[in-house]
Amino acid sequence: MSILCCPACRGALDEADEGLACAACGVVYRVERCSADFTREEGLDEAATRQRDIYEGRLAGQGVGAFLDPEVARNLTDTYVEAARSGYVLAPNWLGLEYRRALERLAPFPGERVLDVGCSTGSMLSAIGAAFGTTGTGIDFSVGAVRLAVEYNPLGNEYHVADALNLPFADGSFDVVVSFGVIEHVSDPERMVGEVVRVLAPGGRALIYTTCRRSRWTWHWWQRLTSGGRYHLGVDDLAGHDPETFLLPEELEGMFLASGMERAQTVVVHTLYSLMLDEAFPGMVPALLAKPRLLSPVSRAIELADALLNDRAYGNEFLALAWKEAS
Repeated sequence: MSILCCPACRGALDEADEGLACAACGVVYRVERCSADFTREEGLDEAATRQRDIYEGRLAGQGVGAFLDPEVARNLTDTYVEAARSGYVLAPNWLGLEYRRALERLAPFPGERVLDVGCSTGSMLSAIGAAFGTTGTGIDFSVGAVRLAVEYNPLGNEYHVADALNLPFADGSFDVVVSFGVIEHVSDPERMVGEVVRVLAPGGRALIYTTCRRSRWTWHWWQRLTSGGRYHLGVDDLAGHDPETFLLPEELEGMFLASGMERAQTVVVHTLYSLMLDEAFPGMVPALLAKPRLLSPVSRAIELADALLNDRAYGNEFLALAWKEAS
């Protein structure tokens, strides 16, 4: 509990009959099965409230909800952990290969503390722990998702309900912070980046994956073009996505530097052939994992085919990596 703090005022927390009580402002946070709920309805802005309603299944037609099925969540975690132990990916798809490569550049080592901001049911955090031997903490403001993460927790991670804009952790609490597909949903991405940087220890590293506003020539762009805009994709209007909120690589890189990171860089992913591979041929990467000698030449061929778009930062998504000064 030493790294936990009140997200409202950063005050210290004490154990109370009702849960965790802030000694400074008096707010009490409910605790259930070692998982605290640090969100309050009056503390969530409009964007956060809408996103929570989507992921709790209170808004129909948004293409989510299956992840709250306990069997689906358990199978997903098992699948990710098994894939991570292969030594090549963090999930059995092309994106999982890109995630692994990016994290290897951040070089987490066994025992380091990793925070996953927007962890859902914990599958990716568990995969990272299986791959690198790290100690995991996850936050998400879907109560249902966190409950499932706690119920099936093969790597013994810690989970809490919390808002990405108000992290309930003391400064410098983590060695690595990751976030996958979250920042495009928040109302204030600069504040989220600031919170990520705040909770990183000196020498800490961060990885944020998000959709890209510069998506021309990508696989999804071609699908929209050839269908007259009628091809409803997840990044178009489902799960709370709004293309107007998508960032550019240089924008997110700038946010990291403005928030105090020593250096930052971005990697465009899922452009044309790589995204086509994941969506049109989803069994390809799992098949290659069974024949690892083929994985390297196939991945090099895909990278070469996508190189022209990647070099010009045209991507359906991108990864932003950042490093904090050690001293």
